[in-house]
Amino acid sequence: MANETKPYVVNARVKAVNRFVTRLVKWGRTPSWLLTTTGRVSGERRTVPVTPVEVGGQRYLVAPYGEVAWVKNLRANPKAILARGGTSIRITAEEIDPQRTGQVLSLYYAENEKYVGDYMYVPGDKTITDFTSVADRYPVFRANS
Repeated sequence: MANETKPYVVNARVKAVNRFVTRLVKWGRTPSWLLTTTGRVSGERRTVPVTPVEVGGQRYLVAPYGEVAWVKNLRANPKAILARGGTSIRITAEEIDPQRTGQVLSLYYAENEKYVGDYMYVPGDKTITDFTSVADRYPVFRANS
């Protein structure tokens, strides 16, 4: 892999995949959840599939594609909803300092490399230290319920 990430572009293919994943999430047939945020400009509800990772009994949301819209929305208004199957959880997202996210990023990458490996560039042997060194590229939020 090159030393840079592949750009994440929301094109027709990505939209179609997101629609399909959204259906699976609503049926509870995937580890993903639907994250509903409030649009920072429009004020309207925005929903996207995300795959939380749990570390030490705490749920985290990782942005493997960098500073995408849901990240900006959570920064503007940290109140959000996570939903999957028949479960809906109101959360308050707390962004974690990049220097403290190496373990979360490492676990997230290990569980989701097939889907995000082209978008998350991590040099070296992929140790926690390696993930910490690039953590400023991949925002992480603790999902407090």
